[in-house]
Amino acid sequence: MSSSDMDMVAEATEQGQRRAALYRSVWRWHFYAGLFVAPILLMLAVTGALYLFDREIEGIVYADLMDVAPQAAMQSASTQEAAVLAAAPGGQVTRYIPGRDAAKAHEWTVRMPDGPARTYFVDPYTATIKGSIRADRRLMAIVGDLHGELMVGKVGDWLVELAACWTFVLLVTGLFLWWPRRATLRGTLVPRLAARGRLWWRDLHAVPAFLNVFLVAFLILSGLPWAGFWGGQLASLGTLSAVTAPTPNFGAEPPRKGAVDPHAGHGGAEAAPAGPPHDPNNRDIPWAVRHAAPPAGSGAGPVGIDQVMATLAERGVTGPKLRLFYPQGPEGLYMASMIPDRAQEQRTIYIDPANGQVLDDIGWDRYSPLGKVVEWNTMAHMGRQFGLLNQLIGLASCLFIVMTVVTGVVMWWKRRPAGGGVAAPKHLAGRRIPWGFWPAIVGLSILFPMVGGSLIAVLAVDKGWRKLRAV
Repeated sequence: MSSSDMDMVAEATEQGQRRAALYRSVWRWHFYAGLFVAPILLMLAVTGALYLFDREIEGIVYADLMDVAPQAAMQSASTQEAAVLAAAPGGQVTRYIPGRDAAKAHEWTVRMPDGPARTYFVDPYTATIKGSIRADRRLMAIVGDLHGELMVGKVGDWLVELAACWTFVLLVTGLFLWWPRRATLRGTLVPRLAARGRLWWRDLHAVPAFLNVFLVAFLILSGLPWAGFWGGQLASLGTLSAVTAPTPNFGAEPPRKGAVDPHAGHGGAEAAPAGPPHDPNNRDIPWAVRHAAPPAGSGAGPVGIDQVMATLAERGVTGPKLRLFYPQGPEGLYMASMIPDRAQEQRTIYIDPANGQVLDDIGWDRYSPLGKVVEWNTMAHMGRQFGLLNQLIGLASCLFIVMTVVTGVVMWWKRRPAGGGVAAPKHLAGRRIPWGFWPAIVGLSILFPMVGGSLIAVLAVDKGWRKLRAV
């Protein structure tokens, strides 16, 4: 063999070693990210799939509480309210939701004097109490709490947010590992179901993951506005520019009682009021209203609910998509939130409980460009923006996530050594992070600061561990 041939062989060998080292390095990052993200991602997929069909599921689970026999006329809202307060002595109504259709009970949430809030189900035709449940023990409240906070409060919220952001690391590294070395359909876009062993599991892991990659990215981005840290930072942009304001009803303070907004209902751009009682499980509250600082305490005025409902009816705000929040605190207001499936039809009205005057009437035309994007994405995330098809697409994405997680765990389990251990891909000598990945790393760290901070921590731990092993 000539010296030139030997040089070519050596160069090819060196390039092969570099590619192997690069592949192994990316695989290690994918592995460790998956090890952390997998359990939370699995939980998010399962609870998310359930939440897509929240109305249908609760309609079955709580049929004895929700189902009523339609009659010719309904009792007034004040009659229903009186029945609820009689059943809950000392309680204070915080929210009223009409039934989803003529055969469904109306729901009244009451702050109890000696315990957790309860939701009462009232037959609107007879004002009969059909029963009640703890608001925080309702099935979809539990599912929502698991989905957003792992049922452990703020710490869980941050863990979910961190896992969601690190899922982007999984997506980037997974795309690199999936990228075909040669053009082929089988094993790239179609799993090789006739294969056996590790190749079969690899295809069931990689192909659905690739087909689902853009939907997963959308679900993460559309869900982050509800996260504690990232969502709070995004909401704060409303103080910087009208273009980035989440929605017009995000403001520092609610309008004062008796001060009627002359632009109410006319698309004015004035600062808007704060929102309803903080309820992290209620996904029917618009994003910016949820992030607005709510008034504390409880209060009421001489204007009763019948007058409020009449005022709302005059403005076309009625029906099953209405949520009416009662005044909170001495300066509190009635807030009627109309949350239909289509974000473009959202509407929020504030009414002074002292005199019944409308202080603000906010619709889609008042939403900023960022606010419109966030609200549209939120409704699509929840499977509501474009009906059953939206639900089915969301369900398919959740099932693909479950398949990807399960097959990834199976592959990891199969390659574990007999004596146990983490079984991480071994590091090969060579550059650990390819230069082509740095723009993605920097971009993710800027867009998601929790990724940046945790990435630095992971790099420090990895470097320290390598030094210890070298000793």
